[in-house]
Amino acid sequence: MEQSADPILRVMPDDLRAMITEILQRVGVPEDEAACIADCLVQVDMRGVFSHGTRAMRRYVDEYRSGTINRRPALSVVRESHATATLDGDGGLGYLVATRADEIAVTKALANDVAMVGTRHHGHVGSLGIYARRLLHDSLACFAVAATRDWNPPERRPDTTIYDAVGYPAMCFGVPSAEGPPFVLDMNANLFDRSALELAMAHFPAGVFKGLGITYVATLLGGLLAGALPAGDMGAPYTAATRGLLLIAFRPDVFGDPATFREHVTRVMSESCDLPPLPGESSAELAGTLEWQRERAWADAGVPLDRSHVELLEDVARETGVAAPW
Repeated sequence: MEQSADPILRVMPDDLRAMITEILQRVGVPEDEAACIADCLVQVDMRGVFSHGTRAMRRYVDEYRSGTINRRPALSVVRESHATATLDGDGGLGYLVATRADEIAVTKALANDVAMVGTRHHGHVGSLGIYARRLLHDSLACFAVAATRDWNPPERRPDTTIYDAVGYPAMCFGVPSAEGPPFVLDMNANLFDRSALELAMAHFPAGVFKGLGITYVATLLGGLLAGALPAGDMGAPYTAATRGLLLIAFRPDVFGDPATFREHVTRVMSESCDLPPLPGESSAELAGTLEWQRERAWADAGVPLDRSHVELLEDVARETGVAAPW
């Protein structure tokens, strides 16, 4: 779900962060960790991708209250080499361990040219672009996938097909630029909604097959590989902590002059966006360009929330005894 077509309220980012931080504290999350999660969610709202921003608070508050996610996880590094690391999220929400994975990836990639960091035993990590953009600040290129570790064949129904075998894993690529927006392809790896599958197979079969392949890349590497736990740990008490993340970061300068590369990225993106747009679109955009524009505009104008978004946040705030900042 991207930018609302019918905003009824604009909220300044700092006010939204403060509200989300306080709500999370009210359900038992320590202040610094609550602030980290709030910052991640508001970042995504500011880019207009509301499905992965503060709308997710309904789900997260319910998980904390039910005890299916750990309120106070003790993150740990369970395996490490000069260029790799495996982190355990101790059943916490995924933003926390993914943020730590980002920090480790930066340190290792800058020192060793490349870094691979996997995370496991945690909940939802949200939009992978959060972590890609942090790596781009250090001029690192990156690739990330995230998925659930617990794969089982889908329930057999009359309309069940192989397309139902995996859900909606995430995938992201980030490429730094010299100025202006970097290239950030942050997407659901499942390219077609299940309801459109028959139509897609009739008109775009190649897209369906390619999309199916992409979902398996994310599931096998993000979930089954990075998210795997030792066999004896699969019954851990935090039942919503079933996610895994694989993050790969590298220095473009291992292939040549990094400044020249970033300048070429800027040129290619800028000149591409000067071309006529796709049919039905008002402007020519690449992955991350429109979101980059929103982020800057809404930092000053406030984040536009539609009615259902406002009501969701008001409900969660009311339940936790927090005053909405509007």
